[in-house]
Amino acid sequence: MCGILAALSRPGAPVAPHEHVMDALRHRGPDGRGSACVTLLAGVDASDDAPAAWLGHLRLSILDLSARGAQPMTSGDGRFVATYNGEIYNYVELRRELEADGARFRTGTDTEVLIEAWARWGESSLRRFEGMYAFVLVDRARRTATLARDAFGIKPLYYAETEAGLLVASEPLPLVRAGRLAPDLDPEVAYEYLRFGATNANDRTLLRGVRALPPASVATFDFDAGALRAPRTYWQLRPTERAISLADAAAECRERFLDNVRLHLRSDVPVGAALSGGIDSSAVVCAMRRLEPDLDLQTFSYIATEAGKSEERWVDLVHAQVGGACHKIRPAAEMGPDDLTRLIRHQGEPFGSASVYAQYLVFERARREGVTVTLDGQGADELLAGYWPYVGTRAAELARRGDLAGCLRLVTHAAPGARGVAHTSMMLAQAALPPGLRRLARGLVRREVFPSYLDRGWFAGAGVDADALAEDLIGRHATMKDHLVSTVERGSLPNLLRYADRNSMAHSVESRVPFLTMGFAEFLLSLPSEHLLSPDGERKHVFREAMRGILPEPIRARRDKIGFFADDALWLRRHADRYADVWEELAREPMFDGAELRTFVSGFHAGRHDKAQLVWRALTFGLWLRELRSAA
Repeated sequence: MCGILAALSRPGAPVAPHEHVMDALRHRGPDGRGSACVTLLAGVDASDDAPAAWLGHLRLSILDLSARGAQPMTSGDGRFVATYNGEIYNYVELRRELEADGARFRTGTDTEVLIEAWARWGESSLRRFEGMYAFVLVDRARRTATLARDAFGIKPLYYAETEAGLLVASEPLPLVRAGRLAPDLDPEVAYEYLRFGATNANDRTLLRGVRALPPASVATFDFDAGALRAPRTYWQLRPTERAISLADAAAECRERFLDNVRLHLRSDVPVGAALSGGIDSSAVVCAMRRLEPDLDLQTFSYIATEAGKSEERWVDLVHAQVGGACHKIRPAAEMGPDDLTRLIRHQGEPFGSASVYAQYLVFERARREGVTVTLDGQGADELLAGYWPYVGTRAAELARRGDLAGCLRLVTHAAPGARGVAHTSMMLAQAALPPGLRRLARGLVRREVFPSYLDRGWFAGAGVDADALAEDLIGRHATMKDHLVSTVERGSLPNLLRYADRNSMAHSVESRVPFLTMGFAEFLLSLPSEHLLSPDGERKHVFREAMRGILPEPIRARRDKIGFFADDALWLRRHADRYADVWEELAREPMFDGAELRTFVSGFHAGRHDKAQLVWRALTFGLWLRELRSAA
C-alpha cells in the first residue's frame, strides 16, 4: 500500500521531476521514498535520450520488507518500469504460474509479479488479479504508459492533462500542486455532492481539470502522440441467474468467503480487523480466527456514546468467541473543529457525515497498536442487499411481475409494525413510480431536488439539469439486482471506499475488504434474488445461512444496523459559533443564495428543521474550498 505520483510528457516537453509534491503523499508511504526518470526505446527522434516519464513512489511496506521491494521497480530486461499502489492477494499462485513459464524473480513482492504478468499476458492479466491496486507502468519499447485500477476502485487513481503532458497521483490535491491547476469547480459534481452527498459517481471530480480513472478500467498514454486514449473497461459486474438451492448456495458462499479471507490475510506485517459489531465485520473476524487459530488477533471498534447507538454488546459477543485483544475507541472528547479541518485535509474532498471521523479514530488506534493491515466488511451491504432501499426495489419488481402476494408479504414482514410497513411502502412507491410521478410525490412530501439555498440560476447557467441528475442518481431500477450493481458502481460503495482509503492511509494503515473480489461478486449476483433478500424481508439471507456455526448466533440473527455512529446534528449545533466565518464565505460564493443559506443554517441551529445531512455537506464543502485554494 503506497502513494504514487507520475508525470508523462508530450513530445518536445521535457519531463519535470515532482519531488516537492511527494511530501503531500507522505502519509500513504512512510517506509520508503523513490523516484525514477524513464527514457524510451526504439524511437527516431533525436531527443529520445531525454526522459519521457518521471515516476514517484512512497512505500508502505507490507510484503518483502527488504530494500529489494523498493519502487519504482524495473523488469529484469529493463523494458517495463512501474509505480504501484495496492495488493494482489493471489500473487503467490500467479508467481508459480509465471515461474513455470520461465520467469525469474528477484524479490518476494507482488509488484514484481504484476510486472512479469504484464510482460507475458498484457491487459488480460487484470482479469487474473484478485486484489486492490492502482498503477502506472511504462513500456519503454512500445513507448506507452498504462494506467490501471482494480475492479471495484478500492484504490484511487487521479489524473490531469496539462500542456506538458499527463499528471497522475493517488489523491487529487497533489495534482493541483504539481500541475499548477486553477481550482475551478465542476458545477454538476458540486450539485451532486451538496444535494445527494455523491462525489464519486463517475470519473468526474469536484475539480474541473482532474479526473478519476474509473474502477475496472485501463487507459494508455501514447508518448509519441502525447495523448491519453479513452479508458477501457476490462470487467463489468452484471446480474445473471442460475437455479441453485439455498442450501447449496450457502455452502458455496461459505467456501468462497473463507477463501477470500484466507487470501486477504497474506502479509509480512501484523494484521488486525476493524470491528463494528455488525454481521459483515463480525464474520470477517470470526473467519480470521477459524482460518488462523494461532493468529495474534487484534480488533478495533468505535464505541458510540449516544444513547441506543453503542455496538459494544455485539463487539463483546464476537470476542467472547474468538478471544484476542479488543481495542475499544471511546473518545475522551468528541470531534473538535481542529479535528474536522485535519480530516478534510486527509480526505482531500468533502464528506457526508461525522461517522467518517469515527472510522478515522479506528485506524489511528490500529497504527498506534502496531497493526499495519486491517480487514473490513465493506461492500457486503451492496452485494448482499443489506440496505433498506433494496426492499422497496424488490417489492416493486415483484409487483411488476404480477406477484402481488409476494410484494405484500415482503412489505409487511420486512419491517413489522405500522411504522415499518409505512417506511417500506414509501420505498416501494419511490422504486415503482415513473419519473414524472416521482417528482410530484417528492413535492408532496417536500423532498426538494433543488434546495432553496443553492442558486438555481447559477447552476442552470452552468448547464446543470438538477431534475435529470436527481433521477439519474436516485434511479428507477428494473430489478433489485440492477439496484445492487448501481450502488456498487456509482452509489454508496464508491463513497465508502474513498472514505476508508483516505482514513486508513492518513495513518499509514492498509485497509483490506475481502467481500470485494470479482469472483465472489459474480457468484452473489448469479443467485436467485430470494437468496439475497428472503420473501420475508431478511436481508443478506444466503450469507446468514452460510455463517451458521461461524458467527455468534445473536449476531447472525440481528436485523438492526448501526455501524460507526456519530451524531451529526448534535455536533453541528454544539459548534455553531465556530463556523460563522465559513458560512459567510459560502454565502458569498455565486452557487449559493446567501440570504437563503443564512436562513437555512440559522433555522437548523434554532431547531426549526433537522436537515443535518444537508448542513453537514455544505459545511464540509466550505472547509474543503479553503483547503483547495490554499493548495493551489
